[in-house]
Amino acid sequence: MTWVVTRPAYNFAHWIPHNLLEYIGIPYAIVLAAEQNADLVLHFAGGFVLTVLIHTADIPGIGKRKLISLLLVCSLCVAAEVAQHLIGRGTETSDLLLGICGSFMAYLALENKR
Repeated sequence: MTWVVTRPAYNFAHWIPHNLLEYIGIPYAIVLAAEQNADLVLHFAGGFVLTVLIHTADIPGIGKRKLISLLLVCSLCVAAEVAQHLIGRGTETSDLLLGICGSFMAYLALENKR
């Protein structure tokens, strides 16, 4: 995730299996919409996965405290947007909010797991 954050620009188009989607019969308009919105999904999923991983890693000083995992990932989301601003990439509030929402959803899922 750090590598993607620190790139001056990135494109998700090469991640999408265009030939397979065309073979299946998915219209190009849907594939194009997926390309344009993939970063939104990845911000949400990144916040969710990072929170779960930090919680399950049992890191010394953090342990299995769900709230600390949530706050740490929210801080990382803010730091990522600040880093993007510092390297000259645009910052988007939607990216920040989706990362924090993903982290909060993981927190709720971990909270209900008791």
